[in-house]
Amino acid sequence: MSIVLITLILGLLVLGLPIFLTLIIPSAVVVAGMPAIDATIVMQRMVVGLDKFSIMAVPFFMYCADVMSEGQIGKRLINLTRTWVGHLPGGISIATVVACLIFGAVSGAGSAAVVAIGGLVFGLMQQGKYDEKFSVGLILTSSTLAMLIPPSIAYVLYATITGDSISELFMSGLQTGILVGLVYIVYSIIVAKRRKTPLLEKASWKERFTALKDAAWALGLIVVILGGIYGGIFTATEAAAAAAVYAIIVEVFIYRSMNLKQLIHVSVKSGKTIAMLIVLIAAGSVLSWVMTVMQIPQQLITIMGGASSATILLFINLVFLIAGMFVDPNSAVIVLTPLVYPLAMTAGVDSVHLATIIVLNLAIGMLTPPFGLNLFVGTNVFKKSFGDTVIGSLPFIVLTFCILILVTFIPDLAIFLPRMLFRS
Repeated sequence: MSIVLITLILGLLVLGLPIFLTLIIPSAVVVAGMPAIDATIVMQRMVVGLDKFSIMAVPFFMYCADVMSEGQIGKRLINLTRTWVGHLPGGISIATVVACLIFGAVSGAGSAAVVAIGGLVFGLMQQGKYDEKFSVGLILTSSTLAMLIPPSIAYVLYATITGDSISELFMSGLQTGILVGLVYIVYSIIVAKRRKTPLLEKASWKERFTALKDAAWALGLIVVILGGIYGGIFTATEAAAAAAVYAIIVEVFIYRSMNLKQLIHVSVKSGKTIAMLIVLIAAGSVLSWVMTVMQIPQQLITIMGGASSATILLFINLVFLIAGMFVDPNSAVIVLTPLVYPLAMTAGVDSVHLATIIVLNLAIGMLTPPFGLNLFVGTNVFKKSFGDTVIGSLPFIVLTFCILILVTFIPDLAIFLPRMLFRS
């Protein structure tokens, strides 16, 4: 039956069926072939898969990101970072990375960063005589930092599957996300110096503090989310709900960047995306249960029982790198984590370390042909060909891959802060 399940999944993927049907149909077929199990278990498992308090954080964070992508928060963050670091070598590049880090800390959604920040920064980089391909690549790769920086939706999904502490996962993502961001900044400075990119005029202290004042409400969202979680005021789910309400108040009543009609439009649009993801989570829960019943994870452990932990980690990297090329990150986390998690635990891999390896792989996948999500978003936002978008992203993909290898085999790059703050 394992062969039947895998064959059906691959076949439906090739046929181009929606991901949730690709998960549900093979699961239902396998269950139907098990006389001892009532077929209604499929619907029951879908409900059980959604009956988790932590899952509620996902739609709230997604809605928060959608509201911000249509409002002024992204623009004000760009202006803030530009006035403070724009005069340095590669200043606009540095501002881009920093703005994406901050936007990631208030949204948790990489594609939202491309929409909210990408067009603004691309125009600035063109005015600053930056190479177009480099500009596109930097923006698209920097936006994936939102997958690592808390409140990362991918980490929330991982926590609902494995039961790990969201606080520990978020701290690991923060540590690794800052590391990746610093690497991008260093590379951008080197490129700017090599190409002798013109420097921007240095902003006055008055301009800097004006920009800081303008962005204060946007930065306050970080305090609400991270301060609430690590201050013991909110759970991650409650922080997500508070963030969504805060984003509405800021964009509608303080920045006045949208009216009630526009808010309703954003809400409907966001609701459709959220509904698709919720159905996907339910479908993934069914598939995970079927794989457990069929003991597929145990079979994988048996097959790789004699392998070293290094070999197992390389295998997991390969699985998620390939998956990232073909499916969106959320789907990959939902479907593949239950498969590889038991294998990683038997090899002695730290669960938080595993989460960051998975998310970093999927961040690369968002930039990798043939179906990297950010590549398609980028072609639409920047009006560039798919080929140019890929070429521009390639150096950053290589950089991120090198970081992935380091994080894989030097666990402290992912778990130093969680260990110091939560396990000491």
